[in-house]
Amino acid sequence: MIVMNMNVANDNGNNEQAIKVNDVLYRQPNTYAMPERPSFEDNSEPETLIPNLLNELEVDIQSDSIDFGGLYFIGRKAIKSKYTAHSMSVDSEKKYESDLPIINTLGLLSGVAVQNAYKESKELPKEISLNVDMATALPVNQWSRETASFFSKRFMEGLHTVIVYVGHLKVRVSMKFTYVKVIPEGTPVLFNLIEDQEGNYRNDSIFDEFKKEYEVNVDGEYFQDKRIKHVDIGDGTCDTPLTIGYEYDRDFVNGIPTGIGHSINKAIDLFKKEVSDMNISRQQFIDYVKEEGHPYHDKAVRLIKQSMRSEVKSIHDHIVDELKKASNEVDIICVYGGGSILMKDHLYKPLKKLCDRPDIPAKLLWVPEQFAPLMNVEGLNIFLKAVLPQLKEKELASK
Repeated sequence: MIVMNMNVANDNGNNEQAIKVNDVLYRQPNTYAMPERPSFEDNSEPETLIPNLLNELEVDIQSDSIDFGGLYFIGRKAIKSKYTAHSMSVDSEKKYESDLPIINTLGLLSGVAVQNAYKESKELPKEISLNVDMATALPVNQWSRETASFFSKRFMEGLHTVIVYVGHLKVRVSMKFTYVKVIPEGTPVLFNLIEDQEGNYRNDSIFDEFKKEYEVNVDGEYFQDKRIKHVDIGDGTCDTPLTIGYEYDRDFVNGIPTGIGHSINKAIDLFKKEVSDMNISRQQFIDYVKEEGHPYHDKAVRLIKQSMRSEVKSIHDHIVDELKKASNEVDIICVYGGGSILMKDHLYKPLKKLCDRPDIPAKLLWVPEQFAPLMNVEGLNIFLKAVLPQLKEKELASK
């Protein structure tokens, strides 16, 4: 048996799971399918299958932390299959109660473990024992000490065994989460905004547009003591906490149940009426939007922009209300998250106009597209390295 240790930063978005394992980034659609039987047995040798394993991720999961054990297609494999791809409901599901974050985390980490084991020895092991320390987060309007504890215990107290299918071969992965810390979304972004992955003040192109707009020369240190109003636009939520340095203002830890996923759902309905009445998931539709060469790209972009006006107005009105409640005492409005990319054409100008009012001192930092979807996972990774070891030692020693 091979024994492995993993340090994991896990951003379980409604649309995408971004995860860093020992500093290596993996991204996949956050969806799964439940086939009745395994795929057609591929008799190819492991060396031809291992490089693409995560795109063809087929696993059998047995865990007392989920309702239904059994066979799963994870991520890309789920979308490509003939089976229904299950995603988190943007309207009704609480992330800490959902099985999806457990299923996809177990599946992806097991796939990564098999890949790493094969790369190390050029042989496929029969069994892997995996020990995991993990930092993850919940939306601010779902996070409390109780929900964070409940979510972490689903990983730490569960018994998890995963069979990974590699063609006609199988690898058993037994997984133990030795320590899991769940923090509110927004906290990781502070680490990522202020620091780089080496613990120095951040100083790269993330601030270029801000520097040009306000004619200032800044690095991460500039944001260290600022009152920052976060606008983290996700798939199902928009988290809008107010932070001062690394701390929350407890009177303004909130968000609204509005995100780009609601716009995507409306765009899909229009797509079915105007283009093709086929069954497509949110993840598939987002692929049409992202892939410029896709036959449906132009139509998908047009429909998503047509469908997001209500969500954009809700977010804008919420920020106006939040500034009033804070007596306009905000230094920075910082916009990021996967939804910020598609919403920028509609939301940037009204937020900039708001910041330019003489009675509002705030400056607008709109995180560039190449950084926006990864702010949480990169921040979680900094937290994982800089803070989690001390928390783990302290909390486990007290038990």
